[in-house]
Amino acid sequence: MADQGTAVLVRGGRLPAGPFRLGHAGALAAEAEPLFVSIRREATGPAAAAAQWQLLRVAGAEPAASPWDLCHALLAKGFDFAGAPAVEFAEPDLEQSWRFGADPALALRAAAACPDAGEPQDSRYPCGAQSGAFPDWYQDEDHAQFRLVASIFDPSAAPRMRIAHLDTGYDPAHESRPAFVSRVHQRSFVAGDDPTSAADTTSGLLTQLGHGAGTIGILAGPAIGAAPFAEVIPLRVADRVVLFRTSAIARALDHVHDLSGAEASFVHAVTISMGGIASQAWAEAVNALYERGVFIAAAAGNNFGGLPGRHIVFPARFRRVTAACGTMADHSPYADLGLARMAGNYGPPAKMATAIAACTPNLPWPRHGCARVVDGDGGGTSAATPQVAAAAALWIQHHHAAWRAYPEGWMRVEAVRKALFESAAPGDRDRLGRGRLRAADALREQPATAEALRPVLPDEASFPILRVLTGLGLNAEPTPRERMLELEALQLSQGAEIEALMPEGPEAAPGSAVARRRLTEALADHPRASTALRAALGAAAGRGARV
Repeated sequence: MADQGTAVLVRGGRLPAGPFRLGHAGALAAEAEPLFVSIRREATGPAAAAAQWQLLRVAGAEPAASPWDLCHALLAKGFDFAGAPAVEFAEPDLEQSWRFGADPALALRAAAACPDAGEPQDSRYPCGAQSGAFPDWYQDEDHAQFRLVASIFDPSAAPRMRIAHLDTGYDPAHESRPAFVSRVHQRSFVAGDDPTSAADTTSGLLTQLGHGAGTIGILAGPAIGAAPFAEVIPLRVADRVVLFRTSAIARALDHVHDLSGAEASFVHAVTISMGGIASQAWAEAVNALYERGVFIAAAAGNNFGGLPGRHIVFPARFRRVTAACGTMADHSPYADLGLARMAGNYGPPAKMATAIAACTPNLPWPRHGCARVVDGDGGGTSAATPQVAAAAALWIQHHHAAWRAYPEGWMRVEAVRKALFESAAPGDRDRLGRGRLRAADALREQPATAEALRPVLPDEASFPILRVLTGLGLNAEPTPRERMLELEALQLSQGAEIEALMPEGPEAAPGSAVARRRLTEALADHPRASTALRAALGAAAGRGARV
């Protein structure tokens, strides 16, 4: 369709392969394609056996206050054409952005001619020692310990681990690109790209930011990377200005799931140095990978003075994902640094049990488009995340026989997490989670017995407070409509104003009636709230629908 219109992720029966028209809302033109190819929702009966996630594009829809309006309409009215399948769930395919630094400064740096040397460490933050041209302090014995790995085992003598890298792609011409890039399995999920290549080849003054080139260098770049002997599968899910669709990350995780169906292409770890608004499709992809035994590390997120929000973003906030928070060169938390300096996200408290902190900022950061230039001021939780994934892959490689022998896939994930968490240097639990990453100490942790491991409950994009505020689903399993309202409310809550009204997160309802009323009104008054959510919240507040 020439008009891309509104994009929606729909779970339900298979839609027609070609263009069709929605019977309601003015017979709008629509097209659908599978969102997941490898991941399938578990069937719970004959009607559910064919249920699948699909990406639906609707052209010509009238602008609405919220993209959720179309989602609620699809659930209530269906597709309304002969033989149309049922709709089980729908959510918007949002275009999201990743907060990673001072955009104008980075754009001007990238647009300039390549210098002889990169930028030094940023003196506004604690600086670490460096033995050469790059700040390699993060690898030393007092920090993440990657330099000690060679003294514990010979990585060339063990099976090579495979790490999927979800970001803006990579710079094939840079000297710090990983030595073992999978050109067979790399993919792009950005519209308009060659889908078989994750190379970041876009250009222009406001787009040369090279986020993926930086994080892939920290992951496995020669001389500067945490695991330079790992095979890396670059998956391009965002453009150079780090804008991405919910569907792009979902499809990339599906690709990882597909590769992990065979031992020859199994992906041992995933690093995601971005994230944002919650998605149920992401939750189901995370669950599928967890059950298959794939370890996922994701960035906790960044903020300036708590804006736009301080709590960990998704997918890092899922329980089955290990969130990467930050710790600086002086071991202090990379958190709460005021409006002038970017800091890492943390919380709510319930999430910190599955979070760990790795080194940032002032890390080596290969500059995209300048093949020999490595800056020294890489930062954000983007820089911390590849270290966590690298440490996980190293542990798996060192203990591969025992890791492979676990009878259940989820045990592989929990065995890795147990080793990383129990070997971490303790610190501020509220802001560092389980502590500071210590890769060599983790390698010394022996694999736990299968009997000692416990699975984490499946993830879902839920907002339990909504059930208290509205009375929905209090006495029964929530209906699809109620689950959709919960996801919408969860998305709206991911901002400083509403976070302040629920400091313990969406699992804990405010204690007083006044606090609950304030939260109810804040959600109902949100400019992006759908008509359906405003009606539910308005009725609960005793003031009628807010439209």
